[in-house]
Amino acid sequence: MTDKQSSMSVNKHVLTHDLNLRQLSNTSIFLRGRLFVLSPSAQNQHNWFDLSKVNVERYQEKPYKGFLIVRFFDKLLVADLDRFIREMMPADFYVLPSSGRPHWKFNIKFSNSTHYIINQQNPSKPYPVTEFSVKQLQDLLNKRA
Repeated sequence: MTDKQSSMSVNKHVLTHDLNLRQLSNTSIFLRGRLFVLSPSAQNQHNWFDLSKVNVERYQEKPYKGFLIVRFFDKLLVADLDRFIREMMPADFYVLPSSGRPHWKFNIKFSNSTHYIINQQNPSKPYPVTEFSVKQLQDLLNKRA
């Protein structure tokens, strides 16, 4: 298993087993009914992750209730996906690498007892996220399902 595959597998069992979500192919998208969870994994020394434009567009195809759940080492950091997209993912601030697959790049910072997500293309606006336990996530998603 490569490092990327290992990173992508961290806490995936929480999503598929504990939260009863279904992974869409080999993406960071997890579904259950009208729930849409975008769940990147940040398992690196620079605390970064990215979100692909194509995955965000899939969210906008149907009337889902969406959440961002970043699997940050052993933590589960949660945000409302609609608000996160609106505030942190401006249409003109994504990265277009040589692969031609546009995406947004983010870092996670910890300050004053709070985790923040920072868009690497617009670092002036930190976005606070909440750490959830598995039980808290179960409660949240079951209310929204």
